Amino acid sequence: MMKLIKGRKYNTDTAKLIGVVGEQQKLYSKRTGEFFLYFVDEKIVPLSFDKAKKIVKEKLDKKIYNNLFNKNGIEKVTLLLDSKVVQDARNEAVARNIRLNTLVEEAIRIFLDNKSIKK
Repeated sequence: MMKLIKGRKYNTDTAKLIGVVGEQQKLYSKRTGEFFLYFVDEKIVPLSFDKAKKIVKEKLDKKIYNNLFNKNGIEKVTLLLDSKVVQDARNEAVARNIRLNTLVEEAIRIFLDNKSIKK
């Protein structure tokens, strides 16, 4: 079952089934990390990360919750960035004698910290 909602594709055939969370509801995760509910009447409802987390905690096994949300360590992420930005980042990493991924992680952390300050 595939539906386009607000320009985003939700497809039960390509998404990962996380679990059955109600009599007629299944929770899915897209490859992008987005979550959605699928109802047997062929309705699809996109979920926020926090809402999906709450549903998994309340309706599914603790092991599933831990696998999805209690991740520790390193996670691989693929990003497509402008070549000039990448080159500038590489130059900065070399100048600071750190790895590129360390620089990117630091930049994301600074952005997220500043974002929470502005709220």
